[in-house]
Amino acid sequence: MRICLLLLLISAVTVSAADKNLAETLDECSRIQSDFGRLVCYDNLSKAQQTGAQENPEETSDSQQTADIQKNQASQSPQLPALIADLDEAGLSFSLGRMDLLGSEFDAMLVGLGHRIHVADFSWSDQSDIHFNVFGQIRSQFDVEELSTRNNRGGALINTDFSVGGELVQHRPDWSWRLSYRHRSTHLGDEFLIENQDYLTKRINLSYETLKFLAFKSLGSWDIYGGGGFITRMEPSGLHKFQWQAGSQYKARGFADFTPVIGLDISTWAEADRDINVSLRAGLEITKWFNRPINVFLEYQEGHAPYGQFYTEDFRYFGLSIYNHW
Repeated sequence: MRICLLLLLISAVTVSAADKNLAETLDECSRIQSDFGRLVCYDNLSKAQQTGAQENPEETSDSQQTADIQKNQASQSPQLPALIADLDEAGLSFSLGRMDLLGSEFDAMLVGLGHRIHVADFSWSDQSDIHFNVFGQIRSQFDVEELSTRNNRGGALINTDFSVGGELVQHRPDWSWRLSYRHRSTHLGDEFLIENQDYLTKRINLSYETLKFLAFKSLGSWDIYGGGGFITRMEPSGLHKFQWQAGSQYKARGFADFTPVIGLDISTWAEADRDINVSLRAGLEITKWFNRPINVFLEYQEGHAPYGQFYTEDFRYFGLSIYNHW
């Protein structure tokens, strides 16, 4: 009788611990803001439970169940977390501010439209899945200094940058990596050429492809990342081939609807005399009224212009920005 009671007690404790792990994991899945990522988390948890049910429960320890759950959570998203201050991060953006470019300072508007889509997963043995994503982005800059005098009432288009590419992403136990290949081309706006006719002869049809590796690691509320890119094809020819990037970002914990966030991105390109380009964004991530998080930032950019053929020109921008990495 004592042996039976002891076995019943051990069984009850084991079930209670398993239920606790399951409840905690379900709660963590429910906090994932991305709809797709949340569904993947639930799906991975379901697979882990089914696998555990098929095995002999007496041979499956709590530590093994916890390790399986952690492994599933590590690979729950097919993408890296959004890099808050990276100008090349695909998403929706709108910014109004003050720009200093080509020796003059003026009111400016920055508009961006981009998206990243998960396409396929590759897996083998006991390694973490490698995810394949495609992305595209359009960024435009407008001079709105004399908005009311513009014929189109929309400001003078300075330049538009087009990017499209694909990437491989893997989440390792302690860090993640992304290998991307991106095509980029730039085009000056008609209004800019009309008002700066010397660029009719100075115009450069800037176009190139870049192979880039980026390593990413989360440290509690902080994320850090770094990597480099190699230009494989370029127009005009003779551009320096190496680009470098590093950054960090912070997202506060314990906030339900309005979460403080800050991001710093640093990049350099030898074509611009290796001067450092800095992008700094600080503000709030708002989830109270929207299905997807909206970021409202104060934004500061300085260095050489990251837009169009102005990559050798001194540049500065400060403004109020709205972002949605959908």
